[in-house]
Amino acid sequence: MDSSTTRTDAVIRQYINQAMEARNVTQADLSKALDGRSKGYISDRVLGKRSWAISELDRISPLFGLPDALSLIAAACGSASIDGAREYDDRARGFVVTDEAISRIAAHPEEYDMAANQDKNKELERDTPRE
Repeated sequence: MDSSTTRTDAVIRQYINQAMEARNVTQADLSKALDGRSKGYISDRVLGKRSWAISELDRISPLFGLPDALSLIAAACGSASIDGAREYDDRARGFVVTDEAISRIAAHPEEYDMAANQDKNKELERDTPRE
């Protein structure tokens, strides 16, 4: 992405690239939908070097089963949200506490740097009856 393209351009580019792959749409198909625009012109947009015009998105949207540019942009924004959610889920999965981890800690709590191990009142709290 160069200084003339925006984050929105990048989201649209990513969506178009994924939709092209999913629907077997080629750059030649895009060129045809845009009245024979040159290979370089299409390539610059597919690679994110240049922004797509709204009128161009209107004309290529049917190739992806969408009625117009607004639908394509909405789909691209939804795709970005889904990708963000997937990335969050992937990160969260790395921090899942398993029964195995709990068992390891419970078996040898002294080996783990936990606040409970450094609590001055831990003996007192342990002996205090719960209500």
